[in-house]
Amino acid sequence: MSFSIIYDYKLRAYFNERISDLNHEDLFYSYPDQEQNLRILTLNINEQNHISLVRWHDLFDRSLFTKMDHPILSVADAERLIRLLSLMFNVFDIHKDVAYSRKNLCCVYYQYQVSHLAERGNEFSLTQDRLFFLHQLLFELGLGDDIYDRLTIENNKILYSMEDGQQYDLHILIDMLHEHINKNKMDMDTRAALGKIKILQGQLVNFILGSHDVYDFPYDDFNKSFAEATMFIQAYNSNKNRVLEVLIDSINEHQSPTEQFISNMILMNYSYFVLKSNPSEITYLKLLCKKKPGVFMKVLTALLELRFFVDKSSFTNTGINYYLSRLKGVK
Repeated sequence: MSFSIIYDYKLRAYFNERISDLNHEDLFYSYPDQEQNLRILTLNINEQNHISLVRWHDLFDRSLFTKMDHPILSVADAERLIRLLSLMFNVFDIHKDVAYSRKNLCCVYYQYQVSHLAERGNEFSLTQDRLFFLHQLLFELGLGDDIYDRLTIENNKILYSMEDGQQYDLHILIDMLHEHINKNKMDMDTRAALGKIKILQGQLVNFILGSHDVYDFPYDDFNKSFAEATMFIQAYNSNKNRVLEVLIDSINEHQSPTEQFISNMILMNYSYFVLKSNPSEITYLKLLCKKKPGVFMKVLTALLELRFFVDKSSFTNTGINYYLSRLKGVK
C-alpha cells in the first residue's frame, strides 16, 4: 500500500467522523491521547506489541550513536537524522482538535506543493519556492531550522548537508543509519520491525517529494486544478479575471466541506504567489467585485482569516483602507 492511500485515508478522516479503520497489513492508527482527538500512524511489531512511527528510535539503544566511529556519520548528524526521520511521520497525524485546523491546512498545502511541483515540471522556476515549502512543512511537523536548513532538493532528491559540509542523498543516509543500528543486539521481532521502518522511511521521502507516489485530491471539483501552484500561476498570468472569478467562488456559502478545503488551498496560492510580493494586486479583485455588493469584503475576510503570508498591514498602501477599517476581529 502506497503512502498516497494512507494520506487519502487521513484526509477522509477529517470529513468523515465515522470512518472505518485503516486497512493495512502492518500499519494502523493508534490513539495516544483521546482528549485531543489525535490519531498517529503505528506499526505492529507482533501480536502483543506495536510502536508509533514517530517513536521508532525507542526500538534501539540511542547510546550506540554516542560511541560510534563512523567514516561519514558524526554523532550530531546521526541524532539530527534520527529526529528528522521520526517527526516526518507526523505528516500522517489525524488531529481533529479545532485549534489545529490551520496547522493541518498548512501541512497539507506545503506537502501538496512540494510533491506537485516535481510531477508537473518547473516551468516557472519555482525551485526555491519548493524548497521553502519543504522547510515550512518540516517546521509545522515539529523540526527546527538546525535540521531543515541542512536540506536541499536537487534532481528530485532531498540532500542533507553533513557536519563536514558534504551532501548526501537522504536515502543513502537512511541506509547508513540502519546499517549502524543493526550492529546492536536485538530480538528477531525488533530487527524485523526496524527493517520495515527502514523501507517506510525511504517511501516517505519519495511521497513528500512526489517521486513515484504523488497524491492528488480525489474530489469532483472543477476548481481543483487551481490548487496546484504551477497551474495557478500560469492561469493568473494568462487570464487574471478567470482566476479572480475562482477566488470569488471560494466564498460560496453552499460549498461542501471538501469544496471549502480546495477553496482555501486556492486562496493560499493567491496569498503566497501574488499578494505576498505585490499586495496592490488586490485592487484588480476589488474592481471585478464592483457590481457584486459585499463580495470583495467576504473574499478579503477569507484571505486575512487564513493568515497565510499576508495580514491587514500588507494592504496599508493599496487603496482599500475603507474595507480594512470595517474588518472586526481580523488581524
